[in-house]
Amino acid sequence: MEAHRLTFSLPPTPVAVPTARRQVREAIAAWPAVPAMSEAVHTAELVVSELVTNAVRYAGHQSISVVAQLSDAVLRVEVRDASPALPTLTLPDEDSEGGRGLFLVGVLADRFGTAPTESGKCSWAEIDMAAPPPVGATAALPLPTQRSCT
Repeated sequence: MEAHRLTFSLPPTPVAVPTARRQVREAIAAWPAVPAMSEAVHTAELVVSELVTNAVRYAGHQSISVVAQLSDAVLRVEVRDASPALPTLTLPDEDSEGGRGLFLVGVLADRFGTAPTESGKCSWAEIDMAAPPPVGATAALPLPTQRSCT
């Protein structure tokens, strides 16, 4: 499968979230290796939304970078920000308005994690494009693995 790559930067403001979602959705949907109306496009869109939301919320005032790369039927999304604090996987109280993003990423992605970088951190997720999407949110939640970002 031919490799495809998208890279862009965003300001650390709430408007970054829909902008990132749209840019990733449009790029992935245009890649010839991705079947039209693929569920993976919608999954990637939601994963990017959650990762960028976390970056906007905790990264301070420096720009956020987003990379989406499709290689060997695996879509990898990376979101880098300037905060050295690594996110933790938690389940909030049922009445909490936030705190579910990393849980959703864990359910939707085949692999995900965070890694420190020289200038902050990288949160990433991988989606196997050839595999069917997960069924329901009752699957066992994979724990984040600490791998380097590319």
